Amino acid sequence: MPEILTPSGEENVLPGFGQLVGLRVKIGKIDLCSAEFRVGRSVECDLVLNVNHLTNNALRCISKIHFTLLKNLTDLSSPTYIINNSSNGTCVSGKRIGKNERMILMHEAVITIGSCARAFVYHEFHYVVPIQVKEEELLKNYRIGQLLGTGAFGTVYFMHHCVSCKAFALKIVNKLWQEHNQDETNEVNILKNISHPCVIKLYDVYFKPDSVYMVLEYMQGGDLLTRILDTDYLPEELAKFFFFQLCHAIKYLHSQNIIHRDLKPDNILLKDNSEYPLLKVSDFGTSKLLNRNVFMRTICGTPHYVAPEVLERQYRSWYTKAVDIWSLGVVLYTMLSGLLPFAQEDGSVSEEQIMCGDFSLSQSVWASVGQTAKDLVYDILNVDPMFRPTINNLLESSWFRDSDEVNQAQSLMALE
Repeated sequence: MPEILTPSGEENVLPGFGQLVGLRVKIGKIDLCSAEFRVGRSVECDLVLNVNHLTNNALRCISKIHFTLLKNLTDLSSPTYIINNSSNGTCVSGKRIGKNERMILMHEAVITIGSCARAFVYHEFHYVVPIQVKEEELLKNYRIGQLLGTGAFGTVYFMHHCVSCKAFALKIVNKLWQEHNQDETNEVNILKNISHPCVIKLYDVYFKPDSVYMVLEYMQGGDLLTRILDTDYLPEELAKFFFFQLCHAIKYLHSQNIIHRDLKPDNILLKDNSEYPLLKVSDFGTSKLLNRNVFMRTICGTPHYVAPEVLERQYRSWYTKAVDIWSLGVVLYTMLSGLLPFAQEDGSVSEEQIMCGDFSLSQSVWASVGQTAKDLVYDILNVDPMFRPTINNLLESSWFRDSDEVNQAQSLMALE
């Protein structure tokens, strides 16, 4: 067995993350402990293949460096990648890898090199499939990673496609919740029929008796709420950059007769960790597809962001798309101040304040915010939906005029 060394040449004392087990290649078992492990005929390799391991005919098809295994040792839950360095071919469980391309190695994956079929099998030590994931076809194609978030009716995991190595988010929705909300438009049906730069993408879906599995676009930058909390509040120009994108997302949804009904910073995801990233609206679990025969009066959404007309418990009036506009106003208020407009000192929400539109811009943080932005907040948080601005009114606001941030946002949306 070769000595396993770190790139610096020092012995690696970290526990192994897996094993390479010889099948037709006579090597026995090799513990994998280093971040990079190369296999081939060259003496530079960690496993040097020779006539002790393979027949002469098989050895002729082996390159000096035939394949490389890569692992992030700081995160043992991360995938193990295999890179094919040879023009003579490397296959994983029957799937061929192009030269200098990579694939994710799953537990018990069989590796073929050159003309030597079933050369090795890979065993992974630390990977455990979440017990909640029961869809076999999904598990054949994706490697499920760390938990990203959980809620009352769903769980989200980070995952990779094994062949393309592309990152995705896996959202698992409990069907028991859907059974209790049969009047709600199915999130999958909405996502399957929409496409916009600032709306999350659905790539695939799997249905099981007790759950729905949605393969969604992965947003590396996390959510807008975390971005706000990290800096207490957002500078006005950055808030404008985000709000402009958000308004375009809602304009698109409303043009498709879709009302979101749960807009909040937690459901607004960021493409990456840059200062000015693209954002995307997500979580359509309580969204509704409208037509002229459908009116809404269901109480739903997150209390701090819900419009006053939704709280009207006697159903004296129906509510409309204007509830999303109200939520946009609360999001804008929160971005600019780091505060919630209708929160009490203990953090709870005051429905009475929402019904009366009783909020304040007197806190010291508002001193650095321009009057145009403040006026926009007042306009949006109007308790009468008839006098609330439409989404087109918002996009025509003077706050957006002659702004470098708006131009930057437009460029990002166009690239997407």
